Amino acid sequence: TRITQMKSLISIAAALSLFAAAAQATTCTIPTTGKDDTSAIQSAFKSCATGGTVVFTKGSTYYLNAMISLTGLQGTTVQFDGTLNLPVYASSYENGAAYISVTGDSVKWTGTGTIVGNGQAWYDKKLTDAPRVLAIHTTNSVFSGFKITQAPRAHFSVNAAKNTVLENLTINTVSTSSNPAKNTDAFDVSSSSGIIIRGSNVNNGDDCLAVNSGVTNLTFTNNNCVGSHGFSIGSLGKDLSTGTVDGVNITTNSCTNCQNGVRIKTWPGGQGYVKNIIFNNINLQNVDNPILITTHYCDSEHQSSCNADDSSSLSISAVNINNVYGTVSTAGHPVLSVNCSTKTPCSNFAITNINVAKASKTPKNVCIDLTGSSSIPYCSQ
Repeated sequence: TRITQMKSLISIAAALSLFAAAAQATTCTIPTTGKDDTSAIQSAFKSCATGGTVVFTKGSTYYLNAMISLTGLQGTTVQFDGTLNLPVYASSYENGAAYISVTGDSVKWTGTGTIVGNGQAWYDKKLTDAPRVLAIHTTNSVFSGFKITQAPRAHFSVNAAKNTVLENLTINTVSTSSNPAKNTDAFDVSSSSGIIIRGSNVNNGDDCLAVNSGVTNLTFTNNNCVGSHGFSIGSLGKDLSTGTVDGVNITTNSCTNCQNGVRIKTWPGGQGYVKNIIFNNINLQNVDNPILITTHYCDSEHQSSCNADDSSSLSISAVNINNVYGTVSTAGHPVLSVNCSTKTPCSNFAITNINVAKASKTPKNVCIDLTGSSSIPYCSQ
């Protein structure tokens, strides 16, 4: 009868609904082998890719023996409370992109776990082409609470991402030998928008933040960095390329014993622009170059890229630097150095409330090819 058919259809619909709910509530707890857990990790992410929860159990140690790509994630929760060891050095990993690549929407990766990078062998071999630790290509997602130690290269590489938050993270990458932990940027961001990085603690051997081309609407706030190369926009425009950065707010951060503090760097001959940049409330303690902005950037390891026409570069404009305070180191660099290009001078700068104590041999501040520098008192101090 029709009534029986309707009841049957309702039962089927209810069953499908329960099945869908069960699928969404799937929990995939990764087992450990003590040797190589790569396939178990991949299997868990595949099974729980849609609405499920992947669990790295607290107190458990996992071993990754390959570079993995976790794709197709949708509403996935990662309960990351264990210890994940990345592969030890092998030549096969040289020039690899990332040990862990995450692609998806509404990913929530949180917990108190640790990723152990095993980077010391890379430092001692003086190699800087290791894979990055975690490549993030997500939308509407959160990465929170966990720790990365001894990364062989950059810790977080955020690329082609949107509306993603990285917060309350701990980075501790310091070489235990005389060979420094080079190229170990904490946060690299490129071709992304709506990225928020906040509340994190960093001790590393390169940039605390590196903002590369294609970034819009980035906020970096309440982060504490030690021994790093500071908060950098760039480098941009290498080998005459075009780079664009629009809308970066770096506010309420600290950098202690850092090579640089506030930094924008572009290569000679590059094209494009850097604009709408805010550096506000920056605490710099014992920093070599507290404020360093240049369109003449040159990396000695890429000398051939330094030979372009030095009279032009990317335009740098609408930069607001306010309330930068602390101390400069005895390295002998000025507190403020803005050195732009004759054909593409920097413009529309507001520089206020700079209170960085000078050392005995700190030279005068520098403002070259900065439009309106005569009305900026710090340029003549």
